[in-house]
Amino acid sequence: MKFSVETIRPDDYVAVRGIIADSYKNDMPNTDGDEVDMVDRLRSYSEYRDNFEVVAKDQDHQVIGHALMIPIQVSSPWHSFDIVSIVEISVGSEYQDQGIGQAMVTELETRAQLAGYPAVSAIDNSDFFFKNNYVPADNFDIYSSLSIDLNANMIKPLFDGSLFNKGGKVYYPEEFFGVRNTEA
Repeated sequence: MKFSVETIRPDDYVAVRGIIADSYKNDMPNTDGDEVDMVDRLRSYSEYRDNFEVVAKDQDHQVIGHALMIPIQVSSPWHSFDIVSIVEISVGSEYQDQGIGQAMVTELETRAQLAGYPAVSAIDNSDFFFKNNYVPADNFDIYSSLSIDLNANMIKPLFDGSLFNKGGKVYYPEEFFGVRNTEA
C-alpha cells in the first residue's frame, strides 16, 4: 500500500479525531479513554510543535494514521534536560499491520534528531516500540512520574552516548493529563 507521512494541518484535525477514536475503541492495553481529548489539549501546550505531529495519508490523501510527540523534561536533583515523547500513535483499523505506525515513528525520530533532542521516549504496554529498538528507560536511570509498569517506560537514544550519566524522572506537561493520574 502506498502512503505518505506528512506534518499535520488544521484541516486534518477532524479526521485525526476519528482515527484516534477508532484505534482505541477496543479497550486495548495502552488506552485510558482520554486519547482524543489529550491530543486536543496538547495542541495548546506552550512547547507544542506542529512539525512533531504527523499524519499518514493514503494515495487519495485520506488520513489513515496519526502520531504526536512532545518535548518533555527529565529532572533529577543535579540536573534537568529535555527529550521528546511519543504520546499518541494510531492507525485506522483497516490499515494496521502495514508498516504505517512504524513509518510515522521513524519520521518523528528523524525530526527529533534533527532538532537536537538526545532521545525519544514512549509509554507502551505492547511490543511495538520494543520492535523499533526502544528499551526500558530504567536502563538509563530514567523513570516515569506516571504510575505505569516499569517495562512500559520505553526510550530510544538518538545519538551514541546521549543519555550517558543523565538519569532522572520524566515529567509531562499539565496538558497531557485529563483522566490520568500521577504519583507524587
